[in-house]
Amino acid sequence: MRLRILASGVITALTLTMAAPAQADTAGPTGEIVQTTRTGGQVVALTFDDGPSPAWTPKVLDLLRGRRIRATFCLLGSQAKAHPDLVRRIVAEGHALCNHSFNHDYLADRTPEEIRSDLTATNDAIRTAAGDPDLPIRYFRAPYGGWGATPQVAASLGMTALAWNMDPADWDGSPSAVLAERLNTQLHPTAVALSHDGGGDRGPTLAAYEQVLPQWQQAGWKFDLPAVTGGPYPPMCTAPDWQAHTVYVEGKRVSRDGRVYQARWWTQLENPASAWWVWTDLGAC
Repeated sequence: MRLRILASGVITALTLTMAAPAQADTAGPTGEIVQTTRTGGQVVALTFDDGPSPAWTPKVLDLLRGRRIRATFCLLGSQAKAHPDLVRRIVAEGHALCNHSFNHDYLADRTPEEIRSDLTATNDAIRTAAGDPDLPIRYFRAPYGGWGATPQVAASLGMTALAWNMDPADWDGSPSAVLAERLNTQLHPTAVALSHDGGGDRGPTLAAYEQVLPQWQQAGWKFDLPAVTGGPYPPMCTAPDWQAHTVYVEGKRVSRDGRVYQARWWTQLENPASAWWVWTDLGAC
């Protein structure tokens, strides 16, 4: 549950109707709201909101690349329009994309037509920034957790409504040690963690993840993308396709047969689907 302070000063609770991802094949997302990973076990999904930010998104991407982790970036249309180079980097590094509205406005009290206009403009801004009109955008996350009619509208645009069940509240000004403690306390199997790479000073967020990610990996935690409703769907890769005879340096990410791989060192000919000694398999798209 999220709280919102109205103009009158009254605090109202916004409740979420959560559902497990639908199992039957359908034509598209169902409008249910997910807050779990798409696979079970000791896995967690990292999600970052309100970017891309030129101050913090590159640092978050550097950390994820160094730890060989993929995440989901919930982008604002206005920020994508302002920083297309960062959108292109997020895409090239194989992360999943999430529509987080154009200006981070509260959408729960808007009409379906108004919501559709905002979400469509946001998708257009993200795809224009990436230079790919067909770029897959799997998810929508409502600003402030104010859903209203947004899950159904998002589903009609091919997106699953994405919530969370880990929230270190990295927007409240707490230092990194406090954020790390909150993350460790809330960590549980199939969790979806909400954090931010935009919207303010994200130095404490970055420092907290620099602390906890090595600990989690050492303890056997894996990382996956959030669930989608209405599937299964074909792979929706964002990283560029692997090409033989192309030089790939350490850290470069590619897609191959519906999976994302990261080069361990310089490579040119080895197929990532079969050369485990060169490429790290980062999971399905």
